[in-house]
Amino acid sequence: MYTTSNNLENLELYLEHDSGYVGWELTPEDIEEARMPKLVFHSDSADAESAVLEGCSYISVDINYCLNLSPGQQKLYEILVSLQEGAVFTVTTVGKLAKAMGLDNPLAAGKRLEHLQVLGAISGFKP
Repeated sequence: MYTTSNNLENLELYLEHDSGYVGWELTPEDIEEARMPKLVFHSDSADAESAVLEGCSYISVDINYCLNLSPGQQKLYEILVSLQEGAVFTVTTVGKLAKAMGLDNPLAAGKRLEHLQVLGAISGFKP
C-alpha cells in the first residue's frame, strides 16, 4: 500500500489563516512564544552549517520548488525566497513573517512554515 502525506489535501489549511484560531483559548504568552522563534536564512547552505545562533531554525528554501502550493503558502514561499536570495545572512521571526503576509496571528504563519516543510519547499524549520 502506498500513501503520500505531503499533499495539500492532507494538511489542515484552515490553520494557515487567522480565522482558523477563532475560539481557541490562546494566552498572550502563547502568542508571544509563537512570535519569538528566530529564523535564519543563508544564501550559501555551507555557511548555514558553520554558523550557530542558539535557539534558531536555519531555513533553507528550495528556490526551484515547482509543485502546487495554497495561496497562503505561495505568498510565504515568495517572501522566503526573497529573504534567502536578498542577503548573505538574514534573521527574522515568525511574527514578522505574519505581519508581512497581513496575518494577525503568528500561529497561522507558523502553520504555513510547517506545511512548506512537509511539502518539501523548505527545510530546517523547527516548530
